[in-house]
Amino acid sequence: MDTTKPITYLDYQIRITQEGARYTARVSREGALIEHDQRASEVWASASCNSHERALWVARNAIDTDTIR
Repeated sequence: MDTTKPITYLDYQIRITQEGARYTARVSREGALIEHDQRASEVWASASCNSHERALWVARNAIDTDTIR
């Protein structure tokens, strides 16, 4: 699994991991849990995407639309 350097977006850290030709965004927040789907965890992971850019867009969109908080 190849992992990019973290990208800071608002108060979140986004890491894009690559497995083969698929990319997954993993979002965390230092010192806080991520709330999603009526749960809380240290990291939220997106569905896998076909490109790095799409995975990054999915993560930013989840933050912007309060899918994750």
